[in-house]
Amino acid sequence: MKILLITGVLFLLLNFPAAELPETLARFGNIELKKDRFQRYTLPSSPGQRRAVLKNLVDTEIYLIIVRQLLQRSRIAPDALTARRYVEMRKKQFPTKTSPSLLKQLEQNISKPEFQLKCALYFTFYAADPATVEPKDIEVRQHYELNRKQFQLPVQTNWALFRAGKNDEQGKEQARLILSRLRQGEDFYLLAKKFDPEGRKKGNSSAAALGTYFKKVEKIAPGESTSVETPEAIFIVKVISRSPAAYRSFEETRLYITEMLSSARLKNSLEQYMSEMIAKNPVQYFF
Repeated sequence: MKILLITGVLFLLLNFPAAELPETLARFGNIELKKDRFQRYTLPSSPGQRRAVLKNLVDTEIYLIIVRQLLQRSRIAPDALTARRYVEMRKKQFPTKTSPSLLKQLEQNISKPEFQLKCALYFTFYAADPATVEPKDIEVRQHYELNRKQFQLPVQTNWALFRAGKNDEQGKEQARLILSRLRQGEDFYLLAKKFDPEGRKKGNSSAAALGTYFKKVEKIAPGESTSVETPEAIFIVKVISRSPAAYRSFEETRLYITEMLSSARLKNSLEQYMSEMIAKNPVQYFF
């Protein structure tokens, strides 16, 4: 069963004259879908392909009709006010400090039509039965416990680097010299100031974020230094510290899990509602 949020339909380049289509393509209840609704689409000439594309188009239009009728009955408009109401509800449920990025994303979605529609449908089903679209706290907790690996944080590495020279023989020799001086106890930052006074850098990054050329840094113990070659240059990298892998806390993930489970419930509720409406009023196709 397709749901409302279908945005793409199969478009084929073979032209088929709309005049050869029946005037009424389908009937749903007392609503007739005339061929002029679909004049803008180009259809394939093959009868089998043409019917498949037309059915896809008609079914999508019927799903839109069902949703429009549902929202008209609920008197909940899919607009920015409804989306704002949804976001404010989530803000009251979840502390900003534990889910700042996701709450910010919800804020940014307020102006998006697809999010406005989701919020309107959420409140429509929620008014009839909250359990159809909103998971219970115990379900959110159970999902977290069963899927903790999904919320694992990568190893965090504090590191510093500076440019030793170009990636040529002279640069490689200078990198070997710098590493030798470091092993003899010279200060990393004094050497950085000497060899790369304009380009010294510090960073805090997961090992994955260091890039392909910095993979070897993952194996370096805190306090040790190594050279890393890139196509353009050779860098001296020192691992300052490394934190072990950890898991995001339940509080940090509650909003994310709630949104995910809620969206799945909303999708299922909408599909079930559409199936019931079509069962009551089977679609008649005339092509």
